Amino acid sequence: MNGLSGKPIDTASLVVSAVFLGAVVLGAAWGSAQAVEYFSTADSPPWMSVFVNYAAMLAATLTLVLASSMGHVERFGFVMPRLPGGYGAGITWGILLGAMASILNLVAGHGGMLPVGKLTFPQMVLLVWLFASVAEEILVRGYLQSYLEPLIKRGFSLFRWRLSTPVIISALFFAAMHLILLTRGTPFLMVYVIVVFTFCLGLVAAYQRERTGSVLPAIAAHISFNVGGVIGGMVYILIQVALFGRTAAEVTRALGG
Repeated sequence: MNGLSGKPIDTASLVVSAVFLGAVVLGAAWGSAQAVEYFSTADSPPWMSVFVNYAAMLAATLTLVLASSMGHVERFGFVMPRLPGGYGAGITWGILLGAMASILNLVAGHGGMLPVGKLTFPQMVLLVWLFASVAEEILVRGYLQSYLEPLIKRGFSLFRWRLSTPVIISALFFAAMHLILLTRGTPFLMVYVIVVFTFCLGLVAAYQRERTGSVLPAIAAHISFNVGGVIGGMVYILIQVALFGRTAAEVTRALGG
């Protein structure tokens, strides 16, 4: 039952409207980035479209949050975690999942993703590890998952974890977001690995968001996933050097194509 109106919750309508609003935000972000790329010149910095994409995503999401919160932004996770342990578990799982995804893609012979591959390491840290993580988590775990909160009592248990409907839907939406990589020429197998592991990351981040009431542990898990990707690359290089006698320079050159 809906606690405000006393009427039965229309699950399908709620999920469809949440996904629609999330898709509108993604469309606005993607369109803004495409406009920047269209009007860019040879001298334009490669990071500009990435920045505009996530800036537009963040701005659109915050607009929805402010319009929906009625002054109570804490409903959307803008509070400190109410329970301990959210950071540690999220960070640990984020690093592990990111490392595994990276190693699998490297074993399959895939390199970096565009436009990330055009960024310098400091730009990648600021725009992808930090800014993108914040923008995506505020959209998915902040707005979309909170929008689905009336469905929180529905779900199922997996081992000792209870996965509610908002947790599952937000994880599915988060994974589906990464299908856009197919339009950038990213190999299908690489996208498949990314979608599977971002779904797993989505479950971890959404579970911690629900458990702690805060979006901060979800952001920490997301950043850790990106850091784990680099750690996975380093582990891959070490394995190549230790087991196959290749030098780190040879492996790096091979990865760079």
